[in-house]
Parts: sequence; structure tokens; C-alpha cells
Amino acid sequence: MFLDNRHRLWFRLLLMLSAISLFILAYQWGNNYQRRHATPPVIGGILLMPPATLPTFALQDARGQTVDQDVLSKGWTLMAFGDLARASGQLAIHRLIDLHGKVADQRALFKQLRLVLVTPSVAPNLARDFARLSPALLILGDGAEPSDQLREQMGLGEEDTSSVFVIGPGGYILAYLPDTQTGTAMADDVKAIHANAFQLLPEQP
Repeated sequence: MFLDNRHRLWFRLLLMLSAISLFILAYQWGNNYQRRHATPPVIGGILLMPPATLPTFALQDARGQTVDQDVLSKGWTLMAFGDLARASGQLAIHRLIDLHGKVADQRALFKQLRLVLVTPSVAPNLARDFARLSPALLILGDGAEPSDQLREQMGLGEEDTSSVFVIGPGGYILAYLPDTQTGTAMADDVKAIHANAFQLLPEQP
């Protein structure tokens, strides 16, 4: 018994669609496997593998709004610490804004990157003045928990530093960029981390 032309055409189309589906699934699996098992990028800073997770915190911005770890878990964040009323905080802000400008050639990263300075306290007028330097800048001070507690949990001592933490989606701390690096070296590290995000970030359930 032979299939008529209409059934033979339908059967060939079904086989073709099945073959295409299998090819796509195999390609995606192979691509994901290769990326997950590729060699991590080499950076000048310190790559955290496996990445750490942001500690629980609740700080306030210049408008008195509470910002916690869940807020910073959305998108990409560069975080630094320093007293805004002293040179340490102002240097950290300069470093963050300089870094932001140096990744401007990566439009997707540039547009979603958040800059965060954690300072012991937020003087609203001073914070608003500095926040005008960049729409991406967020200045956080003491709220429900002291900022010193977050600083300690992030592994920083009491020494003033303009080092930067790179935090990826999900609130994962992916890298620590020491202040001994140049701005260009830091920017290259941030670009490399973003380009390899699929490999560096934990698999989502």
C-alpha cells in the first residue's frame, strides 16, 4: 500500500521539521556546554570562582529610600566604599564614573551598569550634588544596618581604598578590582567579565 501524494508531502515535512529541531537542540546544548566548560577569562583583578553572593543589607539613598541586596541583584553593578565627606569617597566616585565612561563602547553594558558608593552616612545635599555627576550613580549610607557592617562582610578592612567590586545579575560578586589597577585595566576586566557572564554566573534553576 502506497501513501498518496498528500500524505507523502506531509510525512516529508514532518521528517524535515524533526531534523531541524534536533539540529537546533544539539547546537544549543553543544554551545552551552562549551561556554560552561571554557577557560575563565584572565583579568588583572581577582576573579571569584565560584562567585560569592551579596550579603543581606538595607541602606538608604540620598532621598531616604531603602536600597537592599535585592535591588542590586537586578542587572550589573560596580560597588565601591568610601566616606563621601572625605577624599576617599570622592576618589571612589571618580573611579566609578571613569570606569563607566571607559566601557561606553560596549553599549549594552554601559546602559545597564549601576554605580554604587557605600558611605558611612549620607548628607542629602552633598549626596545629591555628587549624584548629578552621573545618572547611573547611587550613593548609599546607613539605614537599617550600618554601612561598616556591609564593608566588613565584603572583606574590606578599615583602610581607605577605591577598589571596586563587580556584581552581576542575581547579586553575585564576580570580581574584586584593586585600586592598584589603572582605570583602563579595570575597564578591560569589566568588559571581559561581562562578555563571559554566561560562563561565570551560576546556572539558574
